Amino acid sequence: MASPSDEVGYTTCVVDVSPNVVDAEEEMTLWAKATSSPRCDLRGHSLLVKDQTGASVARIELSNFDGETNETDALIVNAPIVPGEHTWLVVSAAVVKDGVAYAEAASPISFTVKPHRTYVVAWDIPSAILAGERFRIKVGMKCAHECRMTHRDFGIYDHEGTLVSTATLPDEQHPGTSGLCVAEVELEAPAVEGLYTWSIKIPKSDDGIPHAEGSTSLGIRVVGHPECVVTIETVDRLSQMPLTGARVVMHPYRAVANERGVAEVKVPKGAYRLFVSQTSYLTISQPVEVTADMTARVELDLEPPAERN
Repeated sequence: MASPSDEVGYTTCVVDVSPNVVDAEEEMTLWAKATSSPRCDLRGHSLLVKDQTGASVARIELSNFDGETNETDALIVNAPIVPGEHTWLVVSAAVVKDGVAYAEAASPISFTVKPHRTYVVAWDIPSAILAGERFRIKVGMKCAHECRMTHRDFGIYDHEGTLVSTATLPDEQHPGTSGLCVAEVELEAPAVEGLYTWSIKIPKSDDGIPHAEGSTSLGIRVVGHPECVVTIETVDRLSQMPLTGARVVMHPYRAVANERGVAEVKVPKGAYRLFVSQTSYLTISQPVEVTADMTARVELDLEPPAERN
């Protein structure tokens, strides 16, 4: 407390926070400035950081003085776990310096806490699925901050928003990844041919660190049952050797040539454009009319060597 002879002074605090929108329990940085009237070197004087309940979060010391303003070094603290708008206080306690009694001062710190983001991906989706047939896909999920996602439940919804399947992420993370959990899911295709957009959703979670809902879309092409088998024999034009692994596409149907350079594509009758490609070879494209089982021989040419400058 000031003595009767002490002059009364005032202190004003200004606090910057970065980022001011931060994920739950992630780091944010505080910087504080204090100006006093009359001017005073307050180095060594500590500011107290308090949360919304009034509990002490940290102390930050005024460590720099430029003759006019006192400043702190950066202070790194963790954001609260609860999402929403937060207002903390930085309090400069009353202090007597050089015969001047500076009253207590406080400055608010406002910031927003968000749940962790959840990323959802899907792969190994067949390029074409027979109407009414069952198929399998892989679904992967990961927290933006690599929290463990094991044992989380998620759902798959059809084009009308109807839940068609549920699954649970496995006990372990996917090998060779950081925080990615992968589940294999079996689904049933619609009974009618067409293009469909389904969705995969994992609900928000407030268990432990909060996580926001995650979702992704899933494109499904449903086709009729094949009536014909198209056999494609792929060879090198010059050597006449089979091209193992050549890729054959009669959209949306695909196949890969075996060790004999032969690929079989099952398709309904109709008109198609046949694409055949292989690494280091020029891709061939040609129209094909399928009226029954058929065999076609495709000869590929090597790509010309690159010209040197």
